[in-house]
Amino acid sequence: MSVSASNRADRRPILVTGMPRSGTTWLARLLASAPGTALGGREPMNPRGRQYALAHTLPGWVELTAPTSRQRRALRSAYHGYNPLVFSRYGRRQWAAPLPWTRLVVKDPFAMLSVPAVREVTGACAVLLYRHPGAALASYRRMGWSPDVAELQPVLRDHRRRLGIASGAPLVAVDERGEAEAMGRFWAALYEMALDNVADLEDVVVVSHEEIASGGPTAGRRLFGALGLRWSSAAEAELAGARADSAPADAPADDRNLHNLDRAPGEVAAAWRKHVSPDEVAVIEAVTAEVRGRLDAERLALVAP
Repeated sequence: MSVSASNRADRRPILVTGMPRSGTTWLARLLASAPGTALGGREPMNPRGRQYALAHTLPGWVELTAPTSRQRRALRSAYHGYNPLVFSRYGRRQWAAPLPWTRLVVKDPFAMLSVPAVREVTGACAVLLYRHPGAALASYRRMGWSPDVAELQPVLRDHRRRLGIASGAPLVAVDERGEAEAMGRFWAALYEMALDNVADLEDVVVVSHEEIASGGPTAGRRLFGALGLRWSSAAEAELAGARADSAPADAPADDRNLHNLDRAPGEVAAAWRKHVSPDEVAVIEAVTAEVRGRLDAERLALVAP
């Protein structure tokens, strides 16, 4: 699963996806600092609140395998810059999005289970970003969120049935096993399905948040090269500067915005450990070990070992 675009001019859209709170906003903004790119900013498949929900066709988490005509139109308009409903204040150069020479970056955590369908409809290549599941626990806790267990359970069941997987770790609710195990199983289910779905695709890059956030220009250049993007001084400044995808976990309630882009990436990469106990880390690592191993095996190595 890798993208090799160095020998051709590549205008395909780039989908940046991964579990919510995994750093997709920050990474999308970093990629959109490359010359010739733009970022809409809003998530086309996000079903929450007043989000676009793919032209209001999605009720929640979904593994999209056979998009309807309406959904196909919505995907094409979003991934080719024609739909201002998926622009937001987190975007960059939206005015350039529909221009034929612009390469659009789309960030959408809710697309992580539907990468093959998105790719087939829009021609997009994809970056699947992952962070340690303890970081997800810390970030969800800060936001006051809980894992979408009830919503994801039938999606996971149908996924395994479709692939002929007879058994697998079940999801559990927070009040059954506690926050750490519930989050760990939720995280593992999302990435299990995502990895299953992209296993045969050649234009998907799996990236570790910690590696890109802490790896400096060497890591950035490697990722940009894999995606056919040109490295620039703007990209270097973005990677080195005060940018990230979440506010401090101990921030006052009135400062807990959805995104805080004012911290250095290297600081963010390990900050979650201050807010998750060693016992919780042990639990969450135990229930995610298999999927973390798969991710580590598939990831694009951005820095020398």
